Amino acid sequence: MTATRTRCRRPRLRTVLSALLFLLPAGFAPVLITRPAAAIPLVPPSASAQPPDTAAPANDAPLTAADRDFLVKVRQAGLWEGPSGRMAQTRSQNPLIKDAGIHLVSGHAELDAKVLAIGQELGVTLPSQPSAAQQGWLAEETAAKTPQDFDRVFANRLRAAHGVVYALVAKIRVGTRNSIIRAFAQRAMDVVLDHITVLERTGLIDFDALPPLPPPAGVSAPPPTVLTAYGPLTATGRDFLVRVRLAGLWEGPSGRMAQTHSQNPLVKEAGMHLIAGHTELDAKDLSLGRELGVDLPTEPNADQKSWLAEETTAPTPEAFDQVFVNRLRAAHGVVYSLLAVVRVGTRNSVVRAFAQRSMEVVLDHILMLERTGLVRYDALPLPPTPSPVAVAATGAARHPVPRSLVTYLVVVMFGAALVVTIVARRDLSHRSVG
Repeated sequence: MTATRTRCRRPRLRTVLSALLFLLPAGFAPVLITRPAAAIPLVPPSASAQPPDTAAPANDAPLTAADRDFLVKVRQAGLWEGPSGRMAQTRSQNPLIKDAGIHLVSGHAELDAKVLAIGQELGVTLPSQPSAAQQGWLAEETAAKTPQDFDRVFANRLRAAHGVVYALVAKIRVGTRNSIIRAFAQRAMDVVLDHITVLERTGLIDFDALPPLPPPAGVSAPPPTVLTAYGPLTATGRDFLVRVRLAGLWEGPSGRMAQTHSQNPLVKEAGMHLIAGHTELDAKDLSLGRELGVDLPTEPNADQKSWLAEETTAPTPEAFDQVFVNRLRAAHGVVYSLLAVVRVGTRNSVVRAFAQRSMEVVLDHILMLERTGLVRYDALPLPPTPSPVAVAATGAARHPVPRSLVTYLVVVMFGAALVVTIVARRDLSHRSVG
């Protein structure tokens, strides 16, 4: 009889322990899932327990901190630029300002709808109000005493802000490894450039008040700024002209080599775009160099010569295609980011116009290279990681665990330990009787 009771109680102990082990993970689950509730169903279950910058979204690559920061900044921009555009319709008497305002309203309505959808899909918390600085800019517009005062504040505050965003988005476009982010960054570039163009069209932009261009990298003693008929030519402006010339000195030959070394029609087509694009840019660059007194190189640099040698010595057409596409895609990404900085920061009108055209040509080359399907995005340099202070300021911090949940977990764990102890003691007492 005693042996029968003992056998009956052992399964009971196992049943109680199994039930408690099932309940405890259920209690801990809310701690592990820290994304907004609305975003949870759209993220794979396995991603919810991973760190925020390595969680795999439902597409081809993990999000980085820079990807998340990009989405936050696009959302943040719409929260004050849309209201600014609407304010322009009532506060300004300048048709060019009103037109720029309409572009802002429509552009950010589109971007806002997309960024909210992407944020929900990828589990990124987005802000719901402008930052403190943006609220200050809106207050400046509101406090403008005359329509003309409003126009100056509107045009210059928005142009400066768009310049910062444009340079950031360019780095994301060429460096992200996530296809959703890449496509959205491309569209954001188009919209932000449209806004920059209509703001500059007002004729009210004080280019001298824009942040100065950073000095060229790796130059210990940059040449002094020179005044020209088109505005100041800085060391970075000169470096831009040199880099465009260097690009043509190896990318044109690469494009011609693709016509004989490749058997892939998409690679051959990309090569033709390289030849045509750099023929145009090279002629314009040489002309500007002569006009502005900038000495331009006549041969590729050491790195570019080594890349050409890799293409020349590729053992098979397929090997050539890999070298051609990935070397050129990486190089174009670096140049594209530089051009964006020059485009929005230069105070020289002819350099600004040439930087804009150069960006169009370089983007065409990037798109053609990506169309081959051979780009290894995981080998590209990642965009710079935003500073922790900047990330914290966006309001994208993770949600803390509610105090009531902590209390619940403590009670569950204490109760579990108590029940296990009681059942175990009873089971042991019956064993000793047996």
